[in-house]
Amino acid sequence: MRIILPFLLTLFLLTGCTTTKYSVQKYDPLKNTSSDNIVKKTEKIISKRKELENKVEIENHTLAIVFPSYTIGKYALEATNSISTYLISKNKKFKLNVYDIVVQNKKNILNAIAQIQKDKVTKVIAMITKEDLIHLNEINNIGRVKFYLPLINKYDVENIDIYSNLDLTFGAISYKDQFKKLIEYAQDKPLVEFYGNSGIGKTLHNYLKNEKIIYAKKIDDNNGRYKRFLENNRRLDNSVVLLNTPVVKSSILLSAINSQDLNIASILSTQLNYTPLLFSLTQKHDRVKLVIANSIGIIPNELEEYNKLIGNNLSYSWVNYSTIIGAEYLVNNNIEIFDDLSLEDNQIIYPIKLYKVGSSSFKLIK
Repeated sequence: MRIILPFLLTLFLLTGCTTTKYSVQKYDPLKNTSSDNIVKKTEKIISKRKELENKVEIENHTLAIVFPSYTIGKYALEATNSISTYLISKNKKFKLNVYDIVVQNKKNILNAIAQIQKDKVTKVIAMITKEDLIHLNEINNIGRVKFYLPLINKYDVENIDIYSNLDLTFGAISYKDQFKKLIEYAQDKPLVEFYGNSGIGKTLHNYLKNEKIIYAKKIDDNNGRYKRFLENNRRLDNSVVLLNTPVVKSSILLSAINSQDLNIASILSTQLNYTPLLFSLTQKHDRVKLVIANSIGIIPNELEEYNKLIGNNLSYSWVNYSTIIGAEYLVNNNIEIFDDLSLEDNQIIYPIKLYKVGSSSFKLIK
């Protein structure tokens, strides 16, 4: 099509398609009018062809991103910047349509998708959670729209078969699989859990409902005096602590655990605490027994450098990492530039590695 289309356009401009009357002009060598006209026509054809090629190229690289800015906060801007840097790194003409629905609900989601359809965009990164995924099933005449969902893991979605009419690709990491690897690392030692009262804290807590947890404690905003449930707590003796709290609470807990001189075998955490903030919020001796799971794989150097220029660090943000993977998939229909990832049954499969938290860096152990 890219070869035939310019040819047809040239033919159209040279012959004209709205006239059937022909005339013969004598060529006067003393006048260059006809020659000038030919030059002008040729320039016009070349200009029109470039314009058409640019339009086709931009249409092929038009992405939409939908996000609820109030719900996901900083990730909205970071994800948008990540996609922009990805497209710039490809050195191709592109267009990025941004649809901020502010609050995630049925009405806002459907309105945004209706506008996307009106704008004739067929490649969409939708930063919605699994609770509102069901609303995509209520879209009329969905057509050829492809959705990439960076915040949802396919295996967390109930009744997945009801979405068979939609073109969905799921991009979230698997906390369940991270827990499997962490618990395997625990080697059958007694498991203790501390979890936060936020949405992610409760989600991680629910993932462990089938595990043999001998003691679980919710760390809310009113029990900052951690000594009360740590001191003389025999259930912690020789146990493995699963730390399902965000980095600030985790830092306080690590300090409190260390100050009580408890006989804890090890402290394990998922991706939630894989952040360099840990080194500035904790003392070296507080994190001696800490091991953290990470699913962010090998990042192409070019992408990493472009993101550093705008203050995005892909190495520690799985949301931004997943979003860029989605952009690559929607633009090129594959994720081959990410060497250690695969796409299986419409779900991105990530590696899971365990890291010991050293004095100033994360050290790979498994």
